[in-house]
Order: sequence, then C-alpha cells, then structure tokens
Amino acid sequence: LFRSAQNKVPREAPKFEVDPSFPKIPNNWVLGQVASAAADEKDHIWVLHRTRTVRPALKTGPPVMEFDSAGNYIQGWGGDAPGYDWPKSEHGIYIDYKGFVWIGGQGDDDSILKFTKAGKFVMQIGKGGHKKTNKDTENFWRPADVFVYPKTNELFVADGYGNTRIIVFDADTGKFKRMWGAFANTPQDMPAQRSEGGERMDPHHIAAKEIDPKDPGPQQFNSVHGVKVSNDGLVYVSDR
Repeated sequence: LFRSAQNKVPREAPKFEVDPSFPKIPNNWVLGQVASAAADEKDHIWVLHRTRTVRPALKTGPPVMEFDSAGNYIQGWGGDAPGYDWPKSEHGIYIDYKGFVWIGGQGDDDSILKFTKAGKFVMQIGKGGHKKTNKDTENFWRPADVFVYPKTNELFVADGYGNTRIIVFDADTGKFKRMWGAFANTPQDMPAQRSEGGERMDPHHIAAKEIDPKDPGPQQFNSVHGVKVSNDGLVYVSDR
C-alpha cells in the first residue's frame, strides 16, 4: 500500500484471480491452442486460437473471436479465404488505436494481415515463396507479433521465429521504413537448425547462469517473439 505525493489517495497493487467461466463459448465449440489475446478500447477481448489443433470429433468456431468484458460472445471470423494468405499456425493478434485488427503467424508464414473489426480484409504485408532473409524489406519469415505506435502510425513487427529483427512499416500503406537487430546491429541470417519448439539452435549456446557477468551477450536476436512501444517512445523486444 502506498500514497500519492499529496498523501491523499491510497493506492493498492492490483490483485488477480482466475475466472474459470471466462469466456462463454457458444454452440458447444471448444478452443484450439490459444495463441494470443488482445483488448480493444471497449475492453472487449479478442482471442486468436488455432482451429487446426482441435480434434476432428469436436466442434470449434472461427480462429478470431470477440467477447465483451463479461465474457459474452460477440462475433467471430477469419481463416482461409480468397484474397489473402491466412497463417498456417496463428500466433499474434493486436487491435490498434484506429480499431484495426492485425494477425500474425509462426508456422513458416511470411505475412502480416490487417482487418477491420468486422473481419473485412484491408491489407497484407509480405508474401510467401521468396528467399527467406533478413535483407528482404518486403517480406517476413515467421513474424510473431506486431504493435502500432500511435504517435507515428508505425507498425512494428517482431520478425521473428525465422528472421532476427524488428522491422517497421507505415501502418496505412505498408511501406518499409527501417529495421534493426539486437543492440541495433544489422540483423544477420543464421543457420536454420531449430529445436522442436521452433527456437533457433545456437551451437555456441551457454546457460545464462554460466555466462560471465561482463559478457554483453549474443550480438543477434534468436527468436524475436514480442514487441511493444511505450508512451515515451522506447521499444521493448522479447527474445526467446
């Protein structure tokens, strides 16, 4: 418990508890692997799940589901359709400040998709069938997560499970702006050997507890898993 500088308003750290009834899934559907969840400006919760992981004997709904703050089902959409490449393995969902829904995948997918909240397709950045390299400024390699920074209207992509970089685009046009790797180094292509979990296997890997504290660490990202931009313009990157 602590008080403000004026010593007037007591504040308390938030307390969390599991709500086993959230959300309320309709039609006897079951969820597949839930890859990601996001909240919008109405406190509605958007769930992205992997319908392909549901057992054939069970019923499931669309890969994108919207629920209100009480867990009531609002709508669902997504999946394979003409006009865009739906990811083979869904990974990230994000609702930007304009109300657009962004979808990414990590199943050897090479694109980021942008939709309206009603599920109308808006834009695809990236396409499959290309040489997978960090030098490519038009395509990805298994992009995992996205974030739109309102102050600049820029799309930050954690790219990803295949490439080793953060890459930035204009969120309206999809035009490339810049990119960088760990410690602001130029992102480098690395050997493709991977573990069963998808992480890039480094033959020189050393357990963190055995690393000299003076060692600055790897000079390249391994698996760029998440990205967020704070209100003061700092970019936070999670690397698996």
